[in-house]
Amino acid sequence: MKSLHLFYKGILFLFVLSGCGKTLTDTNISPNTLLAEQVNPAFIMTQVISGSTMTMGLTEFAGNTTQSVLSAAMQYVQQDFSGIAITNTFGWKSGDWAYRQFYLALSNAAYLETRATGAADSAFFRGVALVMKSYWFGYYTSSWGDIPFSEAMKGTEGVLKPVYDNQKDVFKGILNDLETANATFKKATSVTTFTQSADILFKGDVQKWRAFANSLHIRFLMRLSEKTNDMQAIGVDVKSEFNKIVADPVNYPLIVNSSDNAAVYFPGTSALDSWPLGSFNQPDPSVYYRLKPGEPIVNFLKNNHDPRLTVWFKPVDVPTIIRDAGADEVIMKDTDGKVKRFLKTYQEGVDTSLYVGLKVALPNPDTYNKKTPAAVNTVKTLDPSIYTAGAANPFVSYLASMFRDNTNTNLPVVFISASEVNFTLAEAAVRGWISGSAVNYYTQGISASFSQYKISDGDNKVYNPGTHQIEAFDKNGFLAKAAAAFNNAPDKILPIMEQVWVADFTSVEAWFNWRRTGYPNLGKNIVSGPQGEKIPVRFFYGANEKNFNGDNVNAAIQNLQPAVDDQWSKMWLIQGTGKPW
Repeated sequence: MKSLHLFYKGILFLFVLSGCGKTLTDTNISPNTLLAEQVNPAFIMTQVISGSTMTMGLTEFAGNTTQSVLSAAMQYVQQDFSGIAITNTFGWKSGDWAYRQFYLALSNAAYLETRATGAADSAFFRGVALVMKSYWFGYYTSSWGDIPFSEAMKGTEGVLKPVYDNQKDVFKGILNDLETANATFKKATSVTTFTQSADILFKGDVQKWRAFANSLHIRFLMRLSEKTNDMQAIGVDVKSEFNKIVADPVNYPLIVNSSDNAAVYFPGTSALDSWPLGSFNQPDPSVYYRLKPGEPIVNFLKNNHDPRLTVWFKPVDVPTIIRDAGADEVIMKDTDGKVKRFLKTYQEGVDTSLYVGLKVALPNPDTYNKKTPAAVNTVKTLDPSIYTAGAANPFVSYLASMFRDNTNTNLPVVFISASEVNFTLAEAAVRGWISGSAVNYYTQGISASFSQYKISDGDNKVYNPGTHQIEAFDKNGFLAKAAAAFNNAPDKILPIMEQVWVADFTSVEAWFNWRRTGYPNLGKNIVSGPQGEKIPVRFFYGANEKNFNGDNVNAAIQNLQPAVDDQWSKMWLIQGTGKPW
């Protein structure tokens, strides 16, 4: 896992290069600029990785209300104070690829591929380009449906209105590119020191890039689990291709240890290179406070005595205790000097846990857990250090303090992780695609997630909901209990998807897996959704595409079921599957 520091050093070096070393052929070139073909492809590679990091960081979890909607859809968080109609109740806006240059990471990856030819480290650059193109094409088609692929990024060739390829053909092309990427990296027998320094993901480690490529390969093969017959008809044997990769780790290495995750963290030296929710980018803390944990993820972690609960979330600022303190409700300092709320008798709907998440799609989340303006004012008077400004609810948990940091090694952007790969292998074993122990892959996936968040055996990070105490983590006991539950599960896909949902916290991947399998059943948690228990299954095309490439966009819309461009229509990937609803 690397940081973005090298990107900014690289840009500085680029400007240094532009002002020196002039030759006769440079006479008409400004000393403060470089032509595109003069830029070292290493700088382009840095831009591809750093741009992908920032774009995905904003999309997955830390963006504004219109950028980051999937974290609420997957019930990791809910929002109060503002933006509720967009996030909590799925009033999504159109997904315009031009919005904040969302297309740029893919465009730069495509450009890197063209510049790789004839360059030093050309095989390495081409491999990187193919991997990052595949990553983004896979994300785009999984999110929207039919997209430009065969004619994408060909504006310089005069293709200004690219066709929208059928989704199955896009996936076939992605799988071919990832196979090519793995083979291309084999030709990169060595990587120059300069290129290594420009690679802010793996420092020029070819083997890790190959593992990234192959891990993406099995991700997308598993994404096609409900469409194997359709893919077979166009020449892709999903099961055999998956088995071929897993059965040959020498030629197809995978990311199986969290230390090898394809992840980049933010160094946090300025707003340009900081975690988007940190103080550099969000001076107003209410932006952080309005994102509150969702009750489903909080309760799942609590019920399983999972240490990730205390890593990701804070206990409530003001605990609620059922004890007669005189009136029906009393907020005061207890004998330990801490502010607490005392209720004479239990009141329906009140959560007395130290970790409280917001219910999903509440009509008025601002008042959850019996919050009132008077109660907040009392808390403020008793202890001014407790946050009581915009979006405050001292009776509901907040995200952990690390989410306000400008940099934190627990908050990288993860393109793909060892936990995901192991869970994918577990599912493949359950489906009979590969040999090997499904339960071992399953527990290795859980263990990899713990490692990703630096959780070790014996850490005092486990909340006991019965005693309200923080206890030591018994890792072996936790994994043994998880293995027993897995072995006893009638449908073993369910526990895998539950752990995928947990491990993918802050990631978009849980949405794709929930949509594909219907697990976990998140719809049942919705209190007041616009379509009952339904959660959106796609983004819809933006205005720019419709205005400038209307015929091809409209043809793509006709392939949806129903043929309506909204977040509720099903793309080919889930049509006819009965999933997720």
